[in-house]
Amino acid sequence: MFSARQIREYLENQVSLLRDKKNWKSIALTNEWLASIKDVPAVYILIENNRIVYVGETGSIKGRMRDLCDSRHHNVRRNIGSKYYSKEKGYKPASCKDKFPDHIEKLVDQYIKNKLKLSYLEVELGRKEVEEYIEKDLDPTYRLNIRGKRKTK
Repeated sequence: MFSARQIREYLENQVSLLRDKKNWKSIALTNEWLASIKDVPAVYILIENNRIVYVGETGSIKGRMRDLCDSRHHNVRRNIGSKYYSKEKGYKPASCKDKFPDHIEKLVDQYIKNKLKLSYLEVELGRKEVEEYIEKDLDPTYRLNIRGKRKTK
């Protein structure tokens, strides 16, 4: 059994590793970029202007980053599109069934490639706990996560 102090230290260490700029990666949204990402369970953050704007956990970081290329599969894309481009002519919201119109998709791609960085850590067990530990401190002004803490039954 781990003490509360040991758990807190573990979580703080994970956050420190994710925040370390040497672990930040540019996002290219290409097949070559996807090939450079390991297929491992992970906790990941997206960073903009040195601030964490999104935190997520996944059983496959490679698969989740593939999802980042399609507005139907990642809410970050949908949130960027609605937050920054909803006033563009021809804007229609994306959903899990429909992408944005092509010109909005291109704007979202540019935004992700030019403004966001990715950092991730391989985490086999406890991904949800690490994600929620980071998420609780996100500034709502900058966050791209739309959900709060997961509900437990």
